[in-house]
Amino acid sequence: MSMTYRDLFSGLAFLIIGAITAWMGKDFYDDAAYVPLGAGSLMSLFALPLIWRSSRRLLVGSPGGQAVATALVDHPGRFLATLGCCLVYYVTLPHIGFYTTSAVFVLVLAAVLGERRPKVVVGITVVFITLLYGLFAMVLRRPLPVEFFLAS
Repeated sequence: MSMTYRDLFSGLAFLIIGAITAWMGKDFYDDAAYVPLGAGSLMSLFALPLIWRSSRRLLVGSPGGQAVATALVDHPGRFLATLGCCLVYYVTLPHIGFYTTSAVFVLVLAAVLGERRPKVVVGITVVFITLLYGLFAMVLRRPLPVEFFLAS
């Protein structure tokens, strides 16, 4: 598959995912709707130049003649492992709790993607969980799934 087709498919996928995210987020409670609406809108907006550029290349023809063949996914194993981690995260989140599941998700995903420096992985996890706490608990004031060890 040429790079142009890959860019076109990626752009279309981001446009569709962004539009669905924004559409689903519009029904969230007051302030909580800003996150999916904003993220989905930005994702869709940033996908448009990629779609435009790849469509233009397809219609005009590739500059320099020969198209370079590339795979749609560079590392299928890592892609499937990431997808699996996301599915496990989605299924376990309501049962284990938001912060615990998110912390374990970041730690496991970092290992799956090849990051082996403990200080970097722990640092990223702490910053990520702190930002999530700040956004949902302090700014949006929205309850998240309770941690399994705090549930009564």
